[in-house]
Amino acid sequence: MRTLEIQNGGQKETYTFDKYAQSSDIGIMQKIGGTVILCTICVDYNNPINENFVPLNVQYIEKMYAIGKIPQGYIKKEGKPSESEILVSRLIDRSLRPLFPKYFLYPVQINLLVLSYDGKSDVYKDALNLASISLFCSSIPICYEYVPNGVRIVKHEDLISICNDFTSLQNSSLDLFVSGVYDNDDIAKITMIEMQALKTYEKQENLETIDNDNLQEYSNEISKELLLESTLLARKYIAKISKLYAQLLEPFCNTKHILTYECNSNLKQKISNDFGTQIKQHLIADSKSERKTALSKLASDIVRYYDLPDDEESYNKIESCIDAIKKDIMRNMIIKENIRIDGRAPTQIRPISIESNPLPLAHGSACFTRGQTQALVTCTLGHQNEAKATDIFITQKKARILFHYNFPPFCVGEASHIGASSRREIGHGNLALKAIESNIKNNTSTIRIVSEILQSNGSSSMASVCGATLAMLGANVAMNNMVAGIAMGIVHDDINYVILSDIVGLEDHYGDMDLKVAGNKKGFSAIQLDIKNICITQEILSMALQQAQDGLYEILESMSAVNIIPNYDLLPQRLDFTINPIRIPDIIGQGGRTIRDIIAKFKINIDFNKEKGIVILYGQSQRSLNEAKEYINEILKKKERKDIHKQDM
Repeated sequence: MRTLEIQNGGQKETYTFDKYAQSSDIGIMQKIGGTVILCTICVDYNNPINENFVPLNVQYIEKMYAIGKIPQGYIKKEGKPSESEILVSRLIDRSLRPLFPKYFLYPVQINLLVLSYDGKSDVYKDALNLASISLFCSSIPICYEYVPNGVRIVKHEDLISICNDFTSLQNSSLDLFVSGVYDNDDIAKITMIEMQALKTYEKQENLETIDNDNLQEYSNEISKELLLESTLLARKYIAKISKLYAQLLEPFCNTKHILTYECNSNLKQKISNDFGTQIKQHLIADSKSERKTALSKLASDIVRYYDLPDDEESYNKIESCIDAIKKDIMRNMIIKENIRIDGRAPTQIRPISIESNPLPLAHGSACFTRGQTQALVTCTLGHQNEAKATDIFITQKKARILFHYNFPPFCVGEASHIGASSRREIGHGNLALKAIESNIKNNTSTIRIVSEILQSNGSSSMASVCGATLAMLGANVAMNNMVAGIAMGIVHDDINYVILSDIVGLEDHYGDMDLKVAGNKKGFSAIQLDIKNICITQEILSMALQQAQDGLYEILESMSAVNIIPNYDLLPQRLDFTINPIRIPDIIGQGGRTIRDIIAKFKINIDFNKEKGIVILYGQSQRSLNEAKEYINEILKKKERKDIHKQDM
């Protein structure tokens, strides 16, 4: 057993090697305060895959015994990963994936088990740093000599700072998470960014309202200048920690595995000479589905043309070469000809069409189409009791705004079944929720937004953001500002680079960056950045954000031009009134009998603010709410008369 202690940001980190999970390629236990996380990495060097992506799987798991709790539900055992666990797994995956060599084809499994949690540390950041350290010390040959790590940046009033624990997020107007690695510069190379503008509140002493505690809301969109300043602070901190980790961890590293790769460069060049013109023609002229069919047929023709064995290995080699040729053609067109495969200029956005409230019985709906990407988004309003209960380490509360993103196989022309939500669907839904959440005004209802992707060729999550804004306005949900979204990309060579607005699927797949930006004319509300193998300088990031902002303005103009007429007749009504708080049990009745009778009689729902004595009624008509209020007041009057009579007796 070996241990290492590191001082990082005023806290002591202890790492234990060669003691736990010794059957793994590497197993490291991390202890920070009362938080303990175990990371294991396993690699299958005997069964490389025949795909063009790194077969990495990250599993972040929170054990309920870590906070001294028994899991809820009938089974009383941790089951499938929660949404928060999936989101953290994705955050770690996206941070580490750019570090793998281009042709690393061996399946890798990274497991992170939270075994103890003190409620103070930023366990998501700690888990990422532990996974990075474990990857650095494992047998996997990563692309850098230093240790990747992450940091969270917060903003209180006008001050941005490093977030060392989750309490720093309270009352912050910014939640910025940056991952990166030192790369022979004073600032780190970015591998991932996640940003959300957080809503803040300010007490208004002269404002009298019933249920918002006299608070003024602020949506706090982040300006480009502030985002760049915050990112620079994060990059400098990451570079410092990256060098510190590498220096201290070097004695604990395993022997690195030597990679072997079978190069098909001669075959690729031959196919490019003989069939390059055909491939380019299909790339430019065909739609997404037509291209897939045509290139699959071309692969079969090439196998026969070169008289190759009619087996899976030959087809895989040919398809791999065609894929590489497609990539070269697309990138050369953009860099050398300044034109994209669909004929657009780098800053040009695809044609947009919008239909408001196309669904006659949905509370609010919108169909947002941008090029070959189409999102049908609905908004449903409910009462407070329909909020989603969350039971996670960081916070245990009810979520009143829900965003569900569905990506059925038919949206990309695939014939397969529709199953449970994938990690990608959960991640895209969460990003869209972050984009709109701070701009929803004084929400006391439950709002469920569902985005059905009917057709997809890039940027479907950002189409969901646009559609969600329009659907909420169609349901008469009050918003501070409209929110739009756009996906940006970049293609570069050793000298030049071109930033692309509103990228399509191939530009995402073959490009070097996927930058999703949501916001409005006040600033950015959410950002997600994933990169492949390019160093995103502050200058490039600034230019990409400015180009994204210009694109958002154009999209917002299209959205603002839509005539939105809310479905007033369908929307649930609400009625609030106050009573003496001690009378609330009289409305509930013995065993809940009275309140059940009221709900059944008037077809309404009832919530309470028990501290203030506020009764909240929800129903489909104002008449039923008024009648229910009168009925409740009669119940209370009778109860009061009975109590007075008892006192007289």
